[in-house]
Amino acid sequence: MTVKMKVKKAKRKVLTPQEKEQNQQLKEIRSLLRNIGFIKFPKVDGKEFVYNGRTSELDDMFYYENVILIMEYTIGDPSVHLLKKNYIYEKINNNPIAFVDFLLNHDKFTSLAEVFKTNILSKYTKSQLQVRIVYASKQKIDEEHKNLVPNVFFFDYAVVKYFEAIAKVIKRSTRFEFFHFLNINLEKVGDNILRSSLTPAERFVGHILPESHSSFKPGYKVVTFYMDANSLLQRAYVLRNDSWRDYDSVELYQRLLIPKKIREMRKYLHENNSVFVNNIIATLPVKDVKLYNESGTPLSLDASGMFTNSSETKVQPTKIEINNQANIIGIIDGQHRTYAYHEGDDTYEASIARLRKIQNLLVTGILCPEQDSRESKLRFEAKLFLEINANQSGASSSLKQTIENILNPYSTTAIAKYVINRLNELSPMLDKFERHWYEKDKIKTASIISFGLKPLIKLSGNDSLFSLWSHPNKIQLSEKKENDALLQEYKEFCVTQVRAILCGLAANVPKEDWSMSKRGSTAILNVTTINGVINCLRLLIQEGKTLDVDGYIQQFKSISSFNFKTYKSSQYNRLGKDLYEHCF
Repeated sequence: MTVKMKVKKAKRKVLTPQEKEQNQQLKEIRSLLRNIGFIKFPKVDGKEFVYNGRTSELDDMFYYENVILIMEYTIGDPSVHLLKKNYIYEKINNNPIAFVDFLLNHDKFTSLAEVFKTNILSKYTKSQLQVRIVYASKQKIDEEHKNLVPNVFFFDYAVVKYFEAIAKVIKRSTRFEFFHFLNINLEKVGDNILRSSLTPAERFVGHILPESHSSFKPGYKVVTFYMDANSLLQRAYVLRNDSWRDYDSVELYQRLLIPKKIREMRKYLHENNSVFVNNIIATLPVKDVKLYNESGTPLSLDASGMFTNSSETKVQPTKIEINNQANIIGIIDGQHRTYAYHEGDDTYEASIARLRKIQNLLVTGILCPEQDSRESKLRFEAKLFLEINANQSGASSSLKQTIENILNPYSTTAIAKYVINRLNELSPMLDKFERHWYEKDKIKTASIISFGLKPLIKLSGNDSLFSLWSHPNKIQLSEKKENDALLQEYKEFCVTQVRAILCGLAANVPKEDWSMSKRGSTAILNVTTINGVINCLRLLIQEGKTLDVDGYIQQFKSISSFNFKTYKSSQYNRLGKDLYEHCF
């Protein structure tokens, strides 16, 4: 009789919450980079090494053609960790080739060396490598800390989620925007860098529509032309509202790509082999565009956007020359039609790969005057977008509100939204407010903007920050005279004043309590608390008792005996008055 021995199954390791979060971060970013087209180097993660006398380790390394990514992951407080890494980052950035050589000759990285030599050095020289350090933090990093560590690309969680959403839809075509994020010129990537004579620009046939035929303000010219989908994809970008792009003074408004819509369009292209006939509306950068008349003579534009060597006022044929650069054609309307041609991995890709090169899309491009500010150009784009989409079902009320804020930057709503967004970038409110579609357990901002900040920053009244602001030209703002620089100064003044009182309060609150208030916890942060502090600040302004950060720290010494929990939702005024009487 044979007795079967029971084989004990090895117990699966029970992961800690921290380990689970770490694994999830790795999974997200590796999947994202794979979708973009990057390949992971084998057997590098977690390996320790000594470089220039400093011990460090690699979390991950990826490559796409000649682009090398050195990845760093962290889920904890990044402030101390980042500064510790700064030494090794400086050494790598000062001489990336030396670091590559170090890895290639190190006995711990033989697998990396094999892949490197076979797939990269067989095609590119070391001087052609584009090496980037990418720091991926689950927690938001204060701008002050980022500024201490130059030449590192911060892959904040919001940026990861944005690229993740885009890459899931348009796969490898995401790389053009990703290279822009990494500050890599397309000319220095892949086959482009191998060509002895890269064509710096391409010419397209079209027509110029002067201002007299468009009703646009002087200097804003319309150019229509046909461009193959592949060329447009390489040059296109979209200012989406969850994007990584940072426009301090102007909100971005365009929505993320809708997967279902892209799939339906790709199916249509595959089955019909028929180009989309609707035109793509876009902005064109004057510095990257040259215009020629019918006979081939260059047409010169001055800083105001006016022709210097032509007085033509009618529609005229033109050849338009556009540089071979990524992220220079800003899509205002038609992002789904453009990105339907993306490099995908679906059943339609074989036929669409052919269509990408031969099908031409009609582009209506607007040339904005070189002298106009970025804010002015963005307002023009937003107004045009609203005019195109206002009557469409896809234009939500929140979208329209965002655009209205762009078009009326002097409104209290627009100023208040700027202030709360800036506070969210700085301690002590760093990443405390809800800003993105995927965020939970953060402070919602709608009521803070409406009932807290708008009364505080209004351009009148003795309880407004405007009354406290001592700028000699501030009357221009109350009179709604356009002055972007002056407006920016006032917004930053508001940020400084609100932040000062919040810093004073935070300095006297235990760290564990300076977080989102939940039932049963001692944490104090919620809409009611923030609006209460803002109302307290209004009383201080009215009574002439505003202070600097150190002054507020001193005044809030007794805050431990103040019970924030007794105040229910919407009791902002009462909380503010009681806080004032308790501490001031």
